[in-house]
Amino acid sequence: MLITSIFLISITLKEAIERVLEKNLSLESLEYTVKAAEDLAKSSISYLLPRANINFNYSRQFKLPEIEILPGQKREVGRKEQSQLVLSLVQAFPIDFSVWYARQAVISAYRSQKWSYENTKNEVLFTTANLYISISNLTNARELAQENYDRVKKRYETAQRLFESGIISRTDLLRIETSVYEAELQIRNLDLQIHNTLAIFSSLLLINEENILPVQKIEDLIETLKPEEAIEKSKTEIKSEALKTPDILSLENTVEQLDNQAKFERGKLFPQLSLGFSLLNTYGTFIEQRNIPSLSVGISLNIDFGGSLFSYLSAEKRKISAMYQLEDAKLRKQKDLENIFKEYEITKEKIKVAQKRLEFAQRSLESAQEFFERGRITSVDLLDYELQFENAKIDVLNSKSELLLLFLKLKKIQGKIYEVFSQQKDA
Repeated sequence: MLITSIFLISITLKEAIERVLEKNLSLESLEYTVKAAEDLAKSSISYLLPRANINFNYSRQFKLPEIEILPGQKREVGRKEQSQLVLSLVQAFPIDFSVWYARQAVISAYRSQKWSYENTKNEVLFTTANLYISISNLTNARELAQENYDRVKKRYETAQRLFESGIISRTDLLRIETSVYEAELQIRNLDLQIHNTLAIFSSLLLINEENILPVQKIEDLIETLKPEEAIEKSKTEIKSEALKTPDILSLENTVEQLDNQAKFERGKLFPQLSLGFSLLNTYGTFIEQRNIPSLSVGISLNIDFGGSLFSYLSAEKRKISAMYQLEDAKLRKQKDLENIFKEYEITKEKIKVAQKRLEFAQRSLESAQEFFERGRITSVDLLDYELQFENAKIDVLNSKSELLLLFLKLKKIQGKIYEVFSQQKDA
């Protein structure tokens, strides 16, 4: 990896996770969305409380009416300035408690939004960890590719001298020269992959990609995260608990929200009782009234020619749709968990095979080096053994990276990506 900046930020995976939680703009935006939903849920208590009204009217007449008291004598009646103050308290009593359902719908909407935020955070952290491991894998592969290129280049320089001395044929020389170009091309491809992955990774962390340096290698991450131990432990978890994840909880609360919304809409089909109490103060009329109490009882039924009925039916259908989505999400999650454990068994065997291949390739290379020193094989033959050894090391690296990614995928499905790093001790 080519890094030209002198201001490098060496970052561990846990530090990257913490920075994303602190700096990611999408998560910050969603936090305010959740807070807004929480404030709305708190305000819903007003649905259950009586409505208090204060009404004040003031009027002034420029000319008062006149009445004739005696023939030829007229007199103004009333007052030019009049005012009225009414204090009232009204409590509605829906027959089917629809106001209570309206409040519960708002509260469920807030809970759904909160769990949706947790699910998004889980997804963002998974993406961050996935990119970090990919970069670590690519940089390790880049180091191996550079070692391979340096070795092949030396073989080519030796082969040139042997060709000039007539010891090897031009075909052998061209074969080694081709290997040099292949090794160089592999380095360039890895550089491009590292650049593209770093660009995405740095955008999540709000850091210039030239200034960031992930420092943990695959072996370090395996030692820190202990993926095999965690996956084995997850096998024993109760399935019902495994389904209590942010995405499932968000859908469950959405179903509750729509269920309460449907009950609220249904309440519009029934009459509504109301009880009111008021105090009346009137000044400026013929008689001044002060603190005149009144009690009112009423019943109302609003008919909008089918609108309320269809609103209720629509809310019911949305609830049923959400219920199907919830059941589908549970089934898919359970299937994903089963597939993770199957992939885990295959990956474990893959690591064992890759390590055996590496051991065999190393012994073969050591034997080939002895034969080369004795002159029993050519540098071209030795190059084949070296390439097999390098490929075996890359296979081990890739299979261990797959194990790490499988572990993170499991934690993503369980909704526990943040939990992994919040419980991890600082290095």
